[in-house]
Amino acid sequence: MQNELIELSNVMYAVDFTKKKAEQTGLDLVNTMFENGDHTPIQVYSNIVRLKAVIDSADKAFRDRLKLVSADSYNGVTFTPKNGAESLNYDEDLVYANLEHRLKQRLELLKLTSKSDEPIFDSEGCEVPKVSKKYNKSSIVITF
Repeated sequence: MQNELIELSNVMYAVDFTKKKAEQTGLDLVNTMFENGDHTPIQVYSNIVRLKAVIDSADKAFRDRLKLVSADSYNGVTFTPKNGAESLNYDEDLVYANLEHRLKQRLELLKLTSKSDEPIFDSEGCEVPKVSKKYNKSSIVITF
């Protein structure tokens, strides 16, 4: 199976198979399947989900093991090495750490207020307002 996958990856797509073409191929696959109705969508999707897990795992392994000194291209795909980003240790600053802690406490008060019928007051005696709610986009949770 692994040798077949490696061979398939070598001949599967022409050099001019761009990212846009790849994305369009995926959309066309779904549109055709739903329009023709000759397959059960959830069954096809389950195979795509499993295949995506294989691809994601292989992608992560390649990223972990492939060491590039400079940019390289193959089949119209460019691989460019990037050094890790620099970030500051803000928590080393006591003022920042204190403000962050107070924000976390305020967040907990806002959550408590949203669930309470009674007014809630902060440590300074100010009433904590009830804030509005917003909802994320609905989605499908996939497990296997």
